[in-house]
Amino acid sequence: MFAFLKKRIVVDLSGEEIRRVTNLLDHQAIKYELRTKRTRGSIGTALDSRSYAASNIAMYKGASTPPVVYMVYVNRSDYAKAFDLLY
Repeated sequence: MFAFLKKRIVVDLSGEEIRRVTNLLDHQAIKYELRTKRTRGSIGTALDSRSYAASNIAMYKGASTPPVVYMVYVNRSDYAKAFDLLY
């Protein structure tokens, strides 16, 4: 589907919340598109991997997992129905 025909309905860092939202949309037969984006870019991730490998420790040991932003898009024609369902 063309990106300009879609509208973003949810942005969240929680995978559990996104799963709850997508389950509700599935239950109402509203088509959606799920997109993810890492907050740390590919260069930053490569630098992290290289530095952890050089110091011979497990990546992100003792640290939280790298955050991922989840975005849910719906068709513009379904936006009002999805909005009423979620909010």
